[in-house]
Amino acid sequence: MGFPVYSKSKLPRDFAEASGTFRKKVLTRAIRIVGSFTVETSEGPLFCEDGWLALDARGYPYPIDAEEFYLIYEDALLHIQLGFES
Repeated sequence: MGFPVYSKSKLPRDFAEASGTFRKKVLTRAIRIVGSFTVETSEGPLFCEDGWLALDARGYPYPIDAEEFYLIYEDALLHIQLGFES
């Protein structure tokens, strides 16, 4: 291959020092899907054993594994109701 391939165990050497920290700008719409499902994403079909069906910023659907979802996302409406705007 003529281009780099990255994985969790193979990142650029200076990744920790050179990388920035970013927050997503948009809210994510998602619905819980219990059990296996496949999503036709903008990059091809993706299988999910159990998780959430979400829409990206352009309106394309994508799956999020249930465990991953709970690590990354929180209920935005509850967050606002509790007074945590940012």
